[in-house]
Amino acid sequence: MSLRAARSLFQWSQEDLGLRCGLKRTYIGALERCEVNPGIDNLDRLAAGIGIRAHVLLMSSDVAYAEMWTAFDATPGKSR
Repeated sequence: MSLRAARSLFQWSQEDLGLRCGLKRTYIGALERCEVNPGIDNLDRLAAGIGIRAHVLLMSSDVAYAEMWTAFDATPGKSR
């Protein structure tokens, strides 16, 4: 899952991402460590919070990076 790559691109902490998605920081951490698998509802919440389509989170980071940059560029106040 490319969740950590997306979070790092946006320079969000696990807590920041959790607040954006309505999920707990500990759950975000467990996802990043592959200790749990997300349900489809949580996958949708994560994608919506990041601003990408849900299937991008299932891609390897190098393949998903182009879509993440598009979302990053669309974020107000962010620039490369």
